[in-house]
Amino acid sequence: MSESQTPKGARFIKADLHLHTPESYDYQDDETEPDDLIERFVEENIELVAITDHNTDGYYEELAEAAENEPVTVLPGIEITTGQSGEHQIHMIAIFPPDNAAAISRVKHEIGLGLDPKIAIADPTIPSICDIVRDSGGLPILAHIDQNAGAHHELADRNNPTRELTFDIDKVAALEIVSLDTAEQFPEFAHIRSSDAHDLDSIGNRCTYLKMDAPTFEGLRMALSDPESRVSVQKQLNTHMSIDSLQVEHGFLEPRKLQFNKNLNSLIGGKGAGKSSVLEQIRYALDIKPRSEDIATECAALIDWNLDPDGIVRLRVTGSTGDQYEIVREYDSAPAIYRVQDDGSVAEEPLPIPIERFREEFFNAEIHSQRELINLARDETNLLELLDTYFDLTEPKGDRDEVKAKIEDQSRDVQTLQNDVDRLIDKKHHYETLREQIEVMKEKGVDSYIEGQEDWEEERANLASTIEGVEEVEEKVDKMDLTSTINGVSPTSGPNQELLEEANSIVEDLRTDIEGLQERLEETVDDAQSEIDEIREAWNQANEEREREHSRLADEIHEEIDVNIDQFFEIRSEMHELRGASEELETKRRELENAKKQKDELFDELAEARRVLTEARQDGISALTGELNNVKVSLEPQANRTEYINWINHVLEGSGVYTKHKKAIAKTFNPHTLAEIIRTDDTNRLNAEADCPPTSAENFVTHDDLNERLIELELFEIRDEPIIELNDGGWKSLDEMSDGQQCTALLSITMVERDVPLIIDQPEDMLDNKFIFSEVVQLVRSIKHDRQIITATHNANIPVLGDAEQIIVMDANGQSGFYNTCGSIDNECVKRKTQSILRVVNRPSAIGTISIVDQSDPLL
Repeated sequence: MSESQTPKGARFIKADLHLHTPESYDYQDDETEPDDLIERFVEENIELVAITDHNTDGYYEELAEAAENEPVTVLPGIEITTGQSGEHQIHMIAIFPPDNAAAISRVKHEIGLGLDPKIAIADPTIPSICDIVRDSGGLPILAHIDQNAGAHHELADRNNPTRELTFDIDKVAALEIVSLDTAEQFPEFAHIRSSDAHDLDSIGNRCTYLKMDAPTFEGLRMALSDPESRVSVQKQLNTHMSIDSLQVEHGFLEPRKLQFNKNLNSLIGGKGAGKSSVLEQIRYALDIKPRSEDIATECAALIDWNLDPDGIVRLRVTGSTGDQYEIVREYDSAPAIYRVQDDGSVAEEPLPIPIERFREEFFNAEIHSQRELINLARDETNLLELLDTYFDLTEPKGDRDEVKAKIEDQSRDVQTLQNDVDRLIDKKHHYETLREQIEVMKEKGVDSYIEGQEDWEEERANLASTIEGVEEVEEKVDKMDLTSTINGVSPTSGPNQELLEEANSIVEDLRTDIEGLQERLEETVDDAQSEIDEIREAWNQANEEREREHSRLADEIHEEIDVNIDQFFEIRSEMHELRGASEELETKRRELENAKKQKDELFDELAEARRVLTEARQDGISALTGELNNVKVSLEPQANRTEYINWINHVLEGSGVYTKHKKAIAKTFNPHTLAEIIRTDDTNRLNAEADCPPTSAENFVTHDDLNERLIELELFEIRDEPIIELNDGGWKSLDEMSDGQQCTALLSITMVERDVPLIIDQPEDMLDNKFIFSEVVQLVRSIKHDRQIITATHNANIPVLGDAEQIIVMDANGQSGFYNTCGSIDNECVKRKTQSILRVVNRPSAIGTISIVDQSDPLL
């Protein structure tokens, strides 16, 4: 397996863009060497510095040479003393690319800085200096604006025309601030903080964090042109869950490890390059099934094509606790989860938990394949399940499911008791039939031939009851093991060792005594059983003798009174076995009524649990709606009967009940009520309230499949129905929207800020470019700092205007897909590939780079 890997894309690097060297006239230590400065940069983890000595550029070459082979990039720059001032002259800095360091000398000459840096003052105004710096390829920045010689401090009068001209967003690349509070007064500008160090110890006291692919001047330029996404004056911590890398063996994708950024990742490339394959193999590793059956079929086919027969997917993720895991899934096998050690190696043994539990407890993701959003818009049940993942409904759903489990158990108890009652009713009726037969025989005079028979039957019943009791005692004694609950005291060398040893001795003595008592008890019961068996044998012999006498007289009895004496004895014997049926029936009937009452109480609990769940959903939906702009979500409690109607239709296939009558019944009765109607064969109610004809009603309540699934029916949940509306010249519900509008609404919902990564394939499908720019891009930019996004796209707006931290340029050669180039748009190679694939061109813009010109290429 190849160990090579792609870059991770843009990240926040630590930068100090205003510091001095011994070349400045006011530097505190003239003996400082270039190596000393580089060493301090490395100590402070500063990766990008700008050398900005007062009115001179003389130290850059020495420092750049010292920085070779070190993890720091040095940019040439200068701090300019301008002629505009309040009490002090206003300072500004200018930073240039390394290959254009010579421009500083030309700028110095053009703005009139003399040979003595200590007294040099630029002739032009600040706006003019900004123009000269920009024309020379540099970045003009107003220095320490809230301190002495700073523009904000020196031009405190906000009505001063010079102030307005100085703070020109089109000319000034950034404002350097000292106090964090100052930034609030200039929200439209990029802000940086720098040490303005004049000695080694001050380096890194203040710094800026810039997001870029690598510490370069182009990265700086891009960052300052898009400060919302790329500039921070405070350290940024990415602690949210993330997918860190994907590696595929023996599949369509190359085996190189694809690394993802913790923010926005965009996969781009021509048709067939493998963009969807990347996303679906993430889904496959996590074993997250699409909600739509059609989408699930397509995803399964794509996995078969990518991995069959022996492909392996390795997915490394950072979970909710900050720990890293690697999920390994071989083709046609279950995922295995391994903990990643601190050194980056993977544990030898997998965790003993299934992937479903892992997703619940440690890591999860929200994944949408192509066209999945439009499918969700057309299915209220799936839509509700999606919304549920946005809220913490663990407790109310757990409470509901717990009550449902109790009802299932109680329903089984009720059914058992009902079966017992039915059985005892049959026994009672049979007893009455037998008693009538005996009465007929008695009327014929059979009693005169069987004097004492009732006493014998009474003895038989009593003896049988006694034997049954002894056998039950014997069975319980045989199963008894009282010593299994006795635990000895574990050995210890602690301070109370002697006491614990004494306790252990007592426990062992108790165990021995109990074992002895148990043996004697078993012997006692065995002895009693043997004696009872002897008595039963003696009684049976006496009874057999009596019955032989009756049999000898059977012909005489039958001839004289026309009674079969053997039949008489059989009936009497059976009656004795049935004689307790009436009493037992009444007992079971009381138990049944109590069980039904308890079940009704549980259904009341279930109704309350469902109400609480709905209320929790409504609270979540209210909060969700507050995060949306032109979309609002509401909830209609227990209003979605579509799933219920479909279930009824499915179960009653071939029942002879018309679909319209099944639908009418499902709309009229809730599941619990309908189950009781079926149990009681209440066809009249179906006819009266649902307008169901008698024949259809009879077919409905007697349908075998339905009767076998009554517990399932009565627990069937009529779900809450989500109502989603889009403001497009007025509020429209989903069923009033076009496909594009439906996708618009759902995409807005999926892009709210959440902990779990969002993976979405071609979110721009069915949307027009206007909405992609005005809504999707803005949503992406607002959440990507705190939520990882991985998207495949053929629309330049998302990776470019969304400022993707990782653009993954994909290509294919017919046999495999591979990662051509990876990085941010400030990477020149990535920029060229993006322009080529997504058909974009340069133009002046807010981020100073590129814009869409054509999205119609059919190969995209």
